[in-house]
Amino acid sequence: MTLIEMQADVIQRFSVSVSVGKCQRARAITMGMIEGKLEDHYAKVWDNATAIRLSNSGTTCLVGVESNPGCNYFKRFYVGFKAFRDGWNKGCRRVIGLAGSFLKGQVKGEILTTIGRDANNHVYPLAWAVVNFENKHNWTWFTGNLVADLDLGAGNRLVVISDQHKGLLQVMADVLPHVEHKQCARHIFANFRKKFIGLELNNLFWEAAMSTMEGDFLATMEKIKKITET
Repeated sequence: MTLIEMQADVIQRFSVSVSVGKCQRARAITMGMIEGKLEDHYAKVWDNATAIRLSNSGTTCLVGVESNPGCNYFKRFYVGFKAFRDGWNKGCRRVIGLAGSFLKGQVKGEILTTIGRDANNHVYPLAWAVVNFENKHNWTWFTGNLVADLDLGAGNRLVVISDQHKGLLQVMADVLPHVEHKQCARHIFANFRKKFIGLELNNLFWEAAMSTMEGDFLATMEKIKKITET
């Protein structure tokens, strides 16, 4: 319900004239009573992590904070369930995807996620983390935890797919030096469409992206080159 709708509802129900500002303050107070204070929620983060570990034996759940005199500030939270980890090791392809996305709402931050592909080519969740910022430091922390959980070593016989997230390309080179790192075709296509438009070019892009032989890929790229240069 919007504030205008809330204002109209109060007038209709109670025959009382209220301003939009008063409706906004009333809604804020009500939501605070329902959801509680943010400080109270953050104070329970260690209890939540302990509950996750106790109810899911072998699960990795880590909490990171920034300590200041007399006060701790939430920094990041990592969860890697043992059941997901075991399933990936036993029945999934050696391919994982990494992605980051902004959190929207009252509390800002970013969520970092990683997924796999099962034998039916379906998305398989692996681990996630909430961090204060997306940067090289947090990607290193997240990826390091993932490497330890999945026993990835230096990345031999592993393919990682991602977008050009902040600091992630360098993190891959440092943490998984032997991994085959590929960029997500959908994100490349989004940038491709900004400059090159048309159904023929769109089809050729995906033809190149799905090529399984180097010769087919190079031939398709040559077609794209001829069209874009004319």
